[in-house]
Amino acid sequence: MIGSQLISNVVRRFFLAMVLTGLLTGSVGQAASYQKRGGTIVDPILNKSGIAHYYSGPNFEPYANLANANVSNADLTSANLHSANLTGADLSNAHLTDATLSRADLSGANLISADLALATLTDANLDRAYLAYADLTDANLTDANLTGAHLYNARLTSADLTDANLSNADLRHADLTSADLTDANLSNADLLLADLSDAILSGADLRYADLRYADLSNANLRHADLTSADLTDANLSNADLTHADLYSVDLTWVYKIDTTRGSPYYYGNTVLPAGFDAVAQGWTLAPYCDFTPDAVCDLADINQMFQAGNLVTGVITSGDTDRLDLFENDTIDAADITEWLTWAATANGHGSPYLRGDTEFDRDVDITDFNTLAANFGSRGAWPFWNEGNFNGDDNVDITDFNLLAANFAPSGYATSTIPEPSTMLLASLALILVGVSFRLSKNG
Repeated sequence: MIGSQLISNVVRRFFLAMVLTGLLTGSVGQAASYQKRGGTIVDPILNKSGIAHYYSGPNFEPYANLANANVSNADLTSANLHSANLTGADLSNAHLTDATLSRADLSGANLISADLALATLTDANLDRAYLAYADLTDANLTDANLTGAHLYNARLTSADLTDANLSNADLRHADLTSADLTDANLSNADLLLADLSDAILSGADLRYADLRYADLSNANLRHADLTSADLTDANLSNADLTHADLYSVDLTWVYKIDTTRGSPYYYGNTVLPAGFDAVAQGWTLAPYCDFTPDAVCDLADINQMFQAGNLVTGVITSGDTDRLDLFENDTIDAADITEWLTWAATANGHGSPYLRGDTEFDRDVDITDFNTLAANFGSRGAWPFWNEGNFNGDDNVDITDFNLLAANFAPSGYATSTIPEPSTMLLASLALILVGVSFRLSKNG
């Protein structure tokens, strides 16, 4: 009896030992690895304390599907995650120094307090990702999508954000010292108290950005678009504003505005500080018909208006197109074209408006303009421009545009009050040519 009980206990202990061994072996077998730059495999993934991480999903490697993976506090130093799917993943407090995340999808990912110093995130999708307190020092974020990203208190010192999309991003208190934001989209971004000292913002889109209390000292803002940006109490000490667009900007409370360098473009709706002499500072007053800006009202400007949509039916204005509404009725339409033709002619020193039909704005409507219209006659859908013969701003070049040209036909210039007989005959001939063109187009269509 005692012998059989002893055997039973031994068997039970052996069985339990085997089960325990199996469980331990299984847990180790399920632990995931990650691939480093250069191909080295780290197995298993460790946490920042050097202990095996609890994560047991797919291995971290290029092109891997890691959606919603939880590797919080993991050590992924120099990981190669090129083109990996990390949507919704939890990488908070993770160590990703020198990691490759180019073209990775990190939309909605949790990267709060993550260490991404020296990381490569070119073309990465970080749409609405959470990066508060993250360290992105010297990171490469060229062409990255950071639309609506949460970068509160993030460190982006010397980061490369060339052509990055940061529209509507939360960058409050962010450190962007010496960051390269050349041609970056920061429209509607919240940069309250952000440090942009010595940053490169050349060509950056800062329309409607909140730059209150931001430090822009020594920043390069050459050709930057600051339309309607809020610069209340911002520090612009020694900033380079060469050719910056200051349309509808209130500069009343900007700090050290008199120490800025370069000649920006300001408008009648730019609010200057009391006692500030913009002319003495070397600034250029631009007319409202200048949308580009370059202080000249030309084809580039009216064509920007045409890009807004069908101006015959009318286009409701938005933040991006508000300045195109010269008639100020919250709609961009034919009335705005008429206003632009008047204002542009005045700005360019002429006593009468430009006329519909004058494709080159050379102050005559002649055979050259007709040839341009004929070459584009029947064009549809691609929003043909003014210089292609579209004079009413719709989506085609048609008989309506020809009629506008014919009504203003003046080969000798606008000063001619009536169309001489030879020109009348010429117009009749041109009309016949267009009929032939229209017939061929309809036949081919």
